[in-house]
Amino acid sequence: MKCLNCGNEVKPGDTFCATCGARVMQNNATNNGDGQRLSTQHSSHGDYKSHNAANKKNKGPLIIIIALLVACSLVGGVLYMGFAHQDEETLWTLCQQSKDLNDIKQYIDDYPNGEHIAEAKSLYSQLIGEKTSWEQAMASGEEDVLRAFINNHPSSSYLAQARDMLDDAVWNNALEQNTKDSFQRYITEFPTGKHVGEARSHFNELQRAELTLDERQRVNQCISQFLNGMSQWDIVAMMSVCNVEMDNFMGKRPASHNDVRDYFNAYRESDIDSIGFSSLAVDVKKQLQEGGDVQYNASFTVTRNFRRENTHNGTMALLRGEAVVDNYFRFKSLEMDKIKEQ
Repeated sequence: MKCLNCGNEVKPGDTFCATCGARVMQNNATNNGDGQRLSTQHSSHGDYKSHNAANKKNKGPLIIIIALLVACSLVGGVLYMGFAHQDEETLWTLCQQSKDLNDIKQYIDDYPNGEHIAEAKSLYSQLIGEKTSWEQAMASGEEDVLRAFINNHPSSSYLAQARDMLDDAVWNNALEQNTKDSFQRYITEFPTGKHVGEARSHFNELQRAELTLDERQRVNQCISQFLNGMSQWDIVAMMSVCNVEMDNFMGKRPASHNDVRDYFNAYRESDIDSIGFSSLAVDVKKQLQEGGDVQYNASFTVTRNFRRENTHNGTMALLRGEAVVDNYFRFKSLEMDKIKEQ
């Protein structure tokens, strides 16, 4: 008996073909009139097996394609996560460098669960407070407020603007005080400042106008010489330091040498034989004129004693005056207050 599947001989009693493994049907099944059916079954079985083999053979490339797609999907997911992380780090680096509220707000919005979200929120809150402080300092414009902002926010993005405003504030204060120290302070703090040229010019002018001890003594001497000439009845000595024209002398506007002489002679003709000065206080200010000339403005107060001839009686009076002293002494005003009879 032969195997209906491969055609090789099959031993009697074997259920399966030793060559191909196909099931062997008994001959009595054929004798019962089922040969055609069985033959067909064998044929169908053999065809089924061959069909399965073909199907398996056809499915191989499909499985490979599916495996490749799965692998690509996994790799793509990993790459996407890598690129997304790279984008987050790039944006965060920008935030740290720019310290810009818009950049930080974008990071917070784009990466609410990002690796740096806590730090981003803290930085955002800090910059909001810094912006508020700057707006207050800018609205004030005061030197102390601007200094406080600069000291409290040394790395602020508003630092350049704050220093520029502080430059103006210190300069305005120097102009208001108009002293050598105030201008020197500006020059020291802003050696390349916007107003440093003007500051040096003001400083030099004030330095030239500063009264020296020698100048003060010279003004005092000029005033004393005039008053001593009056007290010693020496009209020549008095007039030698007195300018010809004066703004005001004992109510005379304008006054001249003749007015001074008349005033002096009025005392000589009275019963007063001497005029003594017990004190003299002089305040002098120096003023530079055009062309480099110097003028001294002096205000003085003199205590004066009048003594009558052959008596100890007298009158104490207070003499107040303002004068201009350049090469000569010139009264701007002179008045006398009687204090008491002695």
